[in-house]
Amino acid sequence: MHKLSRERVNQLARDLLEAMTRSKAVVLLKDREVVRQSIAHALGDELKREEEREENVRRKLATMKKPPGPGSREWEFLFRKLMEEEYVREGLDS
Repeated sequence: MHKLSRERVNQLARDLLEAMTRSKAVVLLKDREVVRQSIAHALGDELKREEEREENVRRKLATMKKPPGPGSREWEFLFRKLMEEEYVREGLDS
């Protein structure tokens, strides 16, 4: 996964906030800046968890008796399968 910069996370938070406030169904109960910071924090936390999931999967692949070569079709298939298992284990259906 490509790591997002802090600036990119903040831009995504601003974009999400802007999209939310355009909807008449969304009423902000806090100041816009507080909401933007909360969104950015939540995005950052999820990106960290995603990195941890990927690292867990890489470790599992590395400890296999005959691990497939990184970048091979088999490696990509197993990586996706193990990532799905990580999501299910955390209660996040993919």
